[in-house]
Amino acid sequence: MDAVTFLVDEHMKAKALFEKIEAATDATTKQQLLTQLIADLRSHTKIEEEVLYPLLREQITGGGKLFEESMQDHHEAKKAMAKLEDLTPDDAEWQPTFEILMHGVLHHATEEEAEMFPKMLEEWSEEKLARLGNELAGDKSGQIVIDLTVEELRVQAKASDIEGRSKMDKAGLEEALGHR
Repeated sequence: MDAVTFLVDEHMKAKALFEKIEAATDATTKQQLLTQLIADLRSHTKIEEEVLYPLLREQITGGGKLFEESMQDHHEAKKAMAKLEDLTPDDAEWQPTFEILMHGVLHHATEEEAEMFPKMLEEWSEEKLARLGNELAGDKSGQIVIDLTVEELRVQAKASDIEGRSKMDKAGLEEALGHR
């Protein structure tokens, strides 16, 4: 499966989980579905940040801008996910925080599909997209270990506007970015 097809499928799965959470009528079901959604989103952001975005930044026309916007979107989603993990569906803040996460993720997916993916299809060969799709799928299932350098992590931290990044070591950067 090529990278674009793989990523669009991931977006569709997330959208379906958001819809199930919205339709759920009891707190237990909402919480169970949210736990699955957060695990899926963490896996998805990891493969994008560790595999796709470094290539995008270097090899796609306008990739630097797309990279920065995407990293900022991911940072906002991670903040909302962390907040939701400390709440239950019965808490007053849960629904507004869930909506921030949902609208942010769906907007991010729409932007990727409208801007990033067409550029990938235009500028990368079918073979490259197929290899990348296999790499993304392998990384998502934990078969591939990506080891970003401190400098690559700092670039991501800068794009995510993480404070204190210049003083962080590799482990601190990975933790701040939510990679580990």
